[in-house]
Amino acid sequence: MKLSRSLLSLVLAASVAGSLRADIVTLKDGKQLEGTILEQKPEGVLMKYKVTAKIMDEKFIPMAEIAPNGILKEKPEEVEIKELRKLVPTADLLTAEKYEQLIQDRLRPFTNRYPGTPQADEIKKMIDELQAEKEKVVAGGLKLEGRWLTPQEARAEKYNVDAFLIRQAMNEKAAAGDFSGALREFDLLVDKKKLHIASIYYPKAVEEALAILTTYDAKLSQMIKDQPVLQKQRDESMKRLVEPDLSRAKAAIEKEVADADTREDVERKDSKWVTPYKYNLTLLQDLQKSVFAEKTRLQKINVPQISKITEHIHQSTLHFYADKIVEGELALREVMSAAQGNQEYGPVIQMYLAGFQRKRAEYAAKQQAAATNAMIGAPGATAAGQAGTTAPGADSAVARALAMAGGQAQPGVAPQPGVPQPMPAGTVAPQAQAPVAGVPAVQPPVGGVVPPVAPQPAYGQPVAPAPAPVPAPAPAPAPMEEEEGTISMDTILMVAGGAVVLVLLLVVLMGKKKK
Repeated sequence: MKLSRSLLSLVLAASVAGSLRADIVTLKDGKQLEGTILEQKPEGVLMKYKVTAKIMDEKFIPMAEIAPNGILKEKPEEVEIKELRKLVPTADLLTAEKYEQLIQDRLRPFTNRYPGTPQADEIKKMIDELQAEKEKVVAGGLKLEGRWLTPQEARAEKYNVDAFLIRQAMNEKAAAGDFSGALREFDLLVDKKKLHIASIYYPKAVEEALAILTTYDAKLSQMIKDQPVLQKQRDESMKRLVEPDLSRAKAAIEKEVADADTREDVERKDSKWVTPYKYNLTLLQDLQKSVFAEKTRLQKINVPQISKITEHIHQSTLHFYADKIVEGELALREVMSAAQGNQEYGPVIQMYLAGFQRKRAEYAAKQQAAATNAMIGAPGATAAGQAGTTAPGADSAVARALAMAGGQAQPGVAPQPGVPQPMPAGTVAPQAQAPVAGVPAVQPPVGGVVPPVAPQPAYGQPVAPAPAPVPAPAPAPAPMEEEEGTISMDTILMVAGGAVVLVLLLVVLMGKKKK
């Protein structure tokens, strides 16, 4: 028979309350004993108290040794709420399901058990707080390092969120003594296909990985030193065994070695950081060589430099998702300046350059469409540009002719490859970026087509490695300024000429219809 969810919560809470109860007895010498009062009599109290954090003792304490009002017995609700208070502030990156679990399994059972108490009122406020946070998560927001991100910010920060989770897993495995597992997580951060090196958490992870490698190196040195001793002890133990214990021991050792070999084969398919086996001296030595090589590589990384690079990338990403093209490109130029000579950030910069070019192309297309619609659909506009209603017979062909005469894109017609498209008033054409050492130059797209780019962790698509650095990079261009668009005389003449031609065509067509 299975317990219902609510009943199970009550049972668990009751057991927790009993184990956490903390009565306090203060002695006349000022010493306090914390634990559980098992029995209280006029002569004294029988108490189970803590000698240390993990060791308990039980003894009878005479009243003569207890200070006046020195017996403090906590109520169950006072004990239970101590653990529940630890739920706030909430942890980072909780899902909506996790919020609901905390509310239904931890908090509501408390209010049901202790209604009307001050503690129940406190828990109700916590429920409201967690419910409000859950609604933010459902709407697409998230909490990262104690800071709430809006849905738009969460989308822009996705690659940072992924890197944060990887770094968190790395440190958790290192704390548990699984150093190879921690370094496998770090490898995910430096995976060129994922481009997590653009995250603001990458520089911090580099420093933490160096510390992990130092600790792992010391552990492997000790294991290498211990291996001959352990092997000798095992061999001597085998010599003292007789049948059937000898056969069983041999079988157990063979199975242990086979399991270790299988584990190594599986792990080595994905990473060089395999789980060490204390009897395999060759494996231990190979791991230590890998640790030395990785440590040497990371020590060459200029952490202050990549910190600046990733911070500027972060700002550029936020501007990208806020459609702030000029600000984003300025931040990207800071990236290019900080990344001089650092080839590993070349693919990232390429992606962002193409991404902002795409943004500009999309913005230009919207402006062209809006200008065309305004010209065609303006109230009272005629084919000749005079007051009145639209002339009869001015069909879509006339609209297309007007659009062409005005240099505007036709609605629903894609730009032709190789044909320069006019920029709308108030926009600035994408400017060629100055070459940066280690960063390949990005040419403007042909025909207004910009490669689809996702400048965040969907970064994930493979990117060709950056070519060799340019010997003498030119300085980054000056910040772009928005200029107010103007209409040239040639354009005015083209519009007027086109309109006259269209009027003549309409007159001829109407004359033919009358005949």
